[in-house]
Amino acid sequence: MPSQKNIGYVEKTKERLKSVKAFYFTDFTGLSVQSIEKLRRELKKNNATYLVIKNTLAFLAMKDLGFDADTIQGLFVGPTGIAIAFDDPIILAKILKDTQNLKIKGCYLEGTYLDANSVLKLSAIPSRDILLSRVVGTVNIIGNFVGVLEGLLRNFIYTLDAIKNKEAK
Repeated sequence: MPSQKNIGYVEKTKERLKSVKAFYFTDFTGLSVQSIEKLRRELKKNNATYLVIKNTLAFLAMKDLGFDADTIQGLFVGPTGIAIAFDDPIILAKILKDTQNLKIKGCYLEGTYLDANSVLKLSAIPSRDILLSRVVGTVNIIGNFVGVLEGLLRNFIYTLDAIKNKEAK
C-alpha cells in the first residue's frame, strides 16, 4: 500500500505533466550534482524544468494520465529524469542533446511518443524565432518578385502604347 506522501507526490507530478508541451525522459548516470544544477538553471531560462523522480512513482503518474503502459514501461529503467517543456520543446531538445553524459531515452511531444533518435532529429530543427524570420524573409522575397513582375508588365504596356502611338501618326 503506497504511503500518503507518495500518493501526494504522484498527484503533484500528474498536475505538472498535464499542461506541458513536451517531456523528455533522460538517464542522468554520470552527471555530477553541479551538472544537473547547471542544466536546471539553463532549462529555467527557457521556461522548462527538470525532475528527478522515482521510477515507480513516475510510471504511476504517467499511467494515470492515460499514457500507454507498455510504451512508458521501457522509459523507467535505471535512473530517470524528466525534462519538462512549458513553452518551446525544440529548445529543450537542443539543450538536452548538448548536455554531456545525459542520455535521452524518449519523449512525449504533445501526446505523441518519440524515441531517442527522433528526439535527436527534432533537436536539429531551427528554433521558432529563426523559422519565423525565414518566413518573413521569404515573404519579402515574394514581395520583391511581385514588384519586378509589375515593373515588367508596366514596361510592356508602355511599349505597346508607344507602338500604338507610332502607328497612329
